[in-house]
Amino acid sequence: MDQSTAQFLPFLLPLLILAMILRRNLRVRSLRMERLWVYPALLVLLTVFPMVNEPIPGLVTLIGFIVAVALGGVVGWYRGRLTNITINPTTHELASQASIAGTILIGVVFAARYAVRMAVGGGAGLPAGLHLDVAGITQGLMLFLVGMVAVQRIEMFLRCQQMLAAARSGAS
Repeated sequence: MDQSTAQFLPFLLPLLILAMILRRNLRVRSLRMERLWVYPALLVLLTVFPMVNEPIPGLVTLIGFIVAVALGGVVGWYRGRLTNITINPTTHELASQASIAGTILIGVVFAARYAVRMAVGGGAGLPAGLHLDVAGITQGLMLFLVGMVAVQRIEMFLRCQQMLAAARSGAS
């Protein structure tokens, strides 16, 4: 394998994963309100459990964690608002489909995560790294994800409740 081909291989897997995410997000899927809490709860467990066994981070890292959750919440709110939710007027079954803008938003977040990873690790011709706390950055990215998914699901749940109430009152 020549040098130019080997240089682009680290980008191939993330691009394939991103393509699969984009393809999956553009499908219409059944939406069950009662299950919207499951994925955020699992993410909280997977994020917080490893952090419990770590020493208490410094003030700057804690502020970074709070900022990560807040930014994740903002992105999640926008992603939730951009998700198209439809309701069948007769059966009151809900369906959701990510919008193009919401899917692009996920692509931007994915690219930013990968760029941070490369900057810290010194990949793709970058210097040997920024000498940052890799564990703290990883935990911050996970907290960003928790904030994003939790707020997205909350926004979608509230919208589904409104849609169901309107559909049921119109059916009476």
